[in-house]
Formats: sequence, structure tokens, C-alpha cells
Amino acid sequence: MSAPVSVLVTARDEEAQLPGALASVVGWAAETLVVVDPRSTDRTAEIARAAGAVVLAHAYTSSAAQCNWGLERCAHDWVFVLDADERATPALGDAIGRTLAAPGHAAYEVRRTNLAFGRRLQFGDWGADRIVRLLDRRRARFEERAVHGAVLAPSVGRLEGTIEHHTLRSLSQYAAKLHDYARRGAEELVGGGRRATVIGAAARAEWRFVRAFVFRLGFLDGGAGFVVAVLGAYGTFLKWAAVWDATTRRHSVS
Repeated sequence: MSAPVSVLVTARDEEAQLPGALASVVGWAAETLVVVDPRSTDRTAEIARAAGAVVLAHAYTSSAAQCNWGLERCAHDWVFVLDADERATPALGDAIGRTLAAPGHAAYEVRRTNLAFGRRLQFGDWGADRIVRLLDRRRARFEERAVHGAVLAPSVGRLEGTIEHHTLRSLSQYAAKLHDYARRGAEELVGGGRRATVIGAAARAEWRFVRAFVFRLGFLDGGAGFVVAVLGAYGTFLKWAAVWDATTRRHSVS
């Protein structure tokens, strides 16, 4: 029996990952709405329609902005947000149905397990991940930041079940995402008046690696844990080096 909930997925060029995401919510979602960036060049929209989803096109500026636009167009007030590279477990669908029978909060967070190279990570920065994904759109919205906008809600509960996040499938696939996150994160920092030095960028990157690999025990995830820690440090350096580049060039021109 379907719960009174809409599933919202935002996607651009996700023909390979989208079928798995949509299949994971079949049977318990009353509506599935896919917001597609019109710049998609693959079969994302076609695949979504074939799966029975409502498909709307909206130009991408940020993940949070895309989600907020989609929230306004869902058929139900309760919305579960799922990325194309994520999968909802059956236990999560059951938990959402039970929760919506008598909801006590404006939003709910769920545990997300992150996979790198097909291996489930248990430690490091990606080992203990909880993220707000079920929300009452009348009382909760996404904070519109350049990268990873948080959900703003008056109260947040917890759901049973998990989301599987197939985020790092190969180095070539993840590198493009990493560079995009660094660029957009740097633009937001510069817009907020932040500055950086090369030494500062390197220090932040070093701390990011040590925190993930040593203090958060990423080494226990073996080779995958090491690569994820290195990539996290690399992305941090790229972001702050881009801040340094943008602000020093502005200063020299003026």
C-alpha cells in the first residue's frame, strides 16, 4: 500500500543510475517526481517516464535550489528526496509508512551508507552519515547553498532503514563531481568575502586527510578508505586554492 508521500529525484545525465533509484521506491511511494536539468544529453527523462514518474524540466543552479523547486510541484505535502545514485532499502519504505501514520516532526533524517568502488565504508568521513531526506514541505525547506544545502526545519526526527549511496564508482566518474563541488564551493566562499593563502589551503587539506584517515579510523576501510581520504583532502585543497586564486587576482587588478 502506498504511503501519502512523493519521492523527489533531481537528475542530469543519470541514465545509468536512475533506474536503480526509481526501482527502490516502487511499491511504497504514492508519486515519483523527477526534475531533469534540460541540459541532459542522455535518456534520463525517457527512462523516468518509462518508470511511471512525473518528469519536469528545470535548469540547474544548485542541488538545494533544484530540490526546493521540485518540492513546490509535488502532489503530496510529505516528500522523500532521493539522489539518482542512491537506493532506498525496503526497511526504509516501511519506516516511512509507519512514521507518516502519525508524524511527530517536520522532517526526518536517515542513515546513509556510502559505497566506494563497490565497498561499503564503515569509517572515515563517510562512515557515519545521517542526512535529512523526509520532510513536510509546508514546514521545511533546503538551505540554498552552492554545495550540499542542509534542510531547515523546526524539528527533526530519525527513521529506521538506510539509503545506499553509490557515490564513488570509479575515479574518472568521481573526479568530475569533485572538481565541480570545489569550483562551486569556492565561488560561494569568495562571494561571502572569504580569503585564503596557499599555505592555508594546504593546511586545510592536510587536516582533512588526517581527520578522515586517522582520527575517524578511515584506515580500517583499507585501500578504499585511503583513496577516499586522499580525494577529500584534494577536493579541500582545490576549493581553497581556488579562493586564493580568485581573491589574489582581484587584489592585483585593483
